Amino acid sequence: MSKSNTALNTTALVGDIQKFSTQDGPGIRSTVFLKGCPLRCVWCHNPEMIRPENQMILSPSRCIGCGVCAEVCPEGGITIGEHGPVIDFASCSACGACSEACYSKAINPVAKEMSVEEVMAAVLQDKDFYADSGGGVTISGGEPLSHVPFARALIDACAEEDINVCIDTSGYGRTYQLMDLALSPNVTHVLYDLKHMDPASHEKLTGVRNERILANLRTLAADPRTHDKIWVRMPLIKDINDGDETIQAAVILLKELAIKQVSLLGYHEMGIAKARNIGAQFERFEEPSGERMLEIQHQMEAAGINVEIRSAM
Repeated sequence: MSKSNTALNTTALVGDIQKFSTQDGPGIRSTVFLKGCPLRCVWCHNPEMIRPENQMILSPSRCIGCGVCAEVCPEGGITIGEHGPVIDFASCSACGACSEACYSKAINPVAKEMSVEEVMAAVLQDKDFYADSGGGVTISGGEPLSHVPFARALIDACAEEDINVCIDTSGYGRTYQLMDLALSPNVTHVLYDLKHMDPASHEKLTGVRNERILANLRTLAADPRTHDKIWVRMPLIKDINDGDETIQAAVILLKELAIKQVSLLGYHEMGIAKARNIGAQFERFEEPSGERMLEIQHQMEAAGINVEIRSAM
């Protein structure tokens, strides 16, 4: 890579680099999860990626009850309970002393500060799989628009290696930054979340209103250089955002913007245990029935929208 050292040394908190992903764009991909998101979706399946600062996360089943973590915690905020370590998350500074001392790795940091160069070293290991499958790298989160300098540098580094990139975004960010990333020649898709059409409901469910999100989607759709890169993904939660009025409003917008690719993503409960293990509580929801998912698919197809159903977000 000939990219400048300054760009390659740009860092971000990376929660995970998920290899051989087939859910985050076309082909086989490496998905880079950046920590920090301006939304607080009540159904979030990656709740540990919401806060911008690092956190500790528990894996209680790994605990062997040795108590070393409690001994080394500088805040004295760890005890050993019946089901493993118990952290006083309110006092935790995420210093990592407990993780370093934990032989069984029952406590770990959620994320690691990584440079673009370090991320590229990981994703380049699977470069042959990207080429053979039409895949590449997906920048996810969290929210990539909360890490624009890092996302920009990573996209450019991928371009030098002829690796295509998808951006997985809520659309909640500055328009010019979104467009700058989306216009990159090696960005093939913008995976764009559409969570709810009503601004007040959107705020209740995610913590932010959706006017900026919808405006950014319109901007992407209005530019012929980015229009065909849009891949709308709709997380669907029973009795929350799968009602007729909400779906019809989405259909009207998607048809107006001539969106060519839509995925319906059914709710799953993966985030609940992870929320508990970072000291948070998330409500349990339900996935719409298979019949309802098909109804929504048929409604969109009747409007000329190409749509697929995926069973999980």
